[in-house]
Amino acid sequence: MVKNFTGRKTSFIPFRRTKPGIGATNHTTTNGRSTVTRHLTQYAFGACLSGTLVHFSDPTSPVQLNVFTYDENSYTEGKYKKVDEIPNLPLTSVAPMLWIDVDGVHQRDIIAQIGNRYDIHALVQTDITTTEQRTKLDVLDDALFLVCKLIFRDIGRTGHTVIEQISFYFKENLLITFQETPKDLFDSIKNRIRQGKGRIRRSKIDYLFYSLVDVIVDHYMDVLDTMGTKVESIDNQLMKTLKRDTLESIYDMKRDMLYLRAIISPLKEIIIKLQKEEETQIMQESTNIYLKDLFDHVVQVNDSIDTYREMLASFIDFYMMLNSNAMNEVVKTLTIISTIFIPLTFISGVYGMNFANMPELTYKYGYYIVLTVMASLAMFMLACFKRKRWF
Repeated sequence: MVKNFTGRKTSFIPFRRTKPGIGATNHTTTNGRSTVTRHLTQYAFGACLSGTLVHFSDPTSPVQLNVFTYDENSYTEGKYKKVDEIPNLPLTSVAPMLWIDVDGVHQRDIIAQIGNRYDIHALVQTDITTTEQRTKLDVLDDALFLVCKLIFRDIGRTGHTVIEQISFYFKENLLITFQETPKDLFDSIKNRIRQGKGRIRRSKIDYLFYSLVDVIVDHYMDVLDTMGTKVESIDNQLMKTLKRDTLESIYDMKRDMLYLRAIISPLKEIIIKLQKEEETQIMQESTNIYLKDLFDHVVQVNDSIDTYREMLASFIDFYMMLNSNAMNEVVKTLTIISTIFIPLTFISGVYGMNFANMPELTYKYGYYIVLTVMASLAMFMLACFKRKRWF
């Protein structure tokens, strides 16, 4: 499905994403057939770098199940279309780790089958399929459920900055990730599993969870670096020209930063909660040091957002000051012109009176003398204004 945005033309365009139930075309899929239930349009906020067409996930596309089973000595990988095709492994402390990466959350029947097989609560399933959830962490009886946002540059296809929801459901030796569309953001993690590099194969499932979240935060930083470049370009543009488009760009960027802060800032409290999580015993104590590093990265991201927001606020003040100075220059120019014409108007008014006895009117060179006096007076006043540096 392709959405065509027809908003005002600026250098920065809002993030494009659809909101099922609130701002999108909602689809219900049954037996491979998709039915449109309502059609609304809404856009969240963010920065797109170019173009006006954005490609969203096709609700009629099949859901793909990417399954990784691994331990320190071996791993297996498979791609499936049906939940029944996934190997049924025991979820015990001695069993291998199982990672199920679900690409597509629009087919509720498949999500329900996964939920029934791995004992996922119905409310959690609803949160998975509702792709406009806020960033949150739910601590369940024997599992943890995290919802957050993927923010990344879709360089390969559209070049836009894309926001999607990703959900994590994990318990002992099991991690299930639910993504809206297939993408290659986690290919580095998958390659480390395939090649046996790093700590993933030698660690429990909580380290894989940390690694995936760390990749998400790294993409936050990449997007902010791109937006930081745009903020600097606005700064340079302000020093060169004063355009209304610049002010619109500043407000768009400021709104983008507010949106990013709203979806990223809760991660700080979530990571602290994961470090103190003792109910389910899923998070190992050995992973806490990595969570601390992840916490530092999230704090850095939030600090960058705050810095850019303050810069954009100062840009608005600076723009208003420049606009006020430009207006003052116009008023000063008009004032100088008016001041020069006050004595000239007085002289022309005096000699425009219809009195019978005005000797200058009958003088042969009177007209030229008056013009000379008026021109001399205007030049004298201009010289005085110039000396006082009024222009």
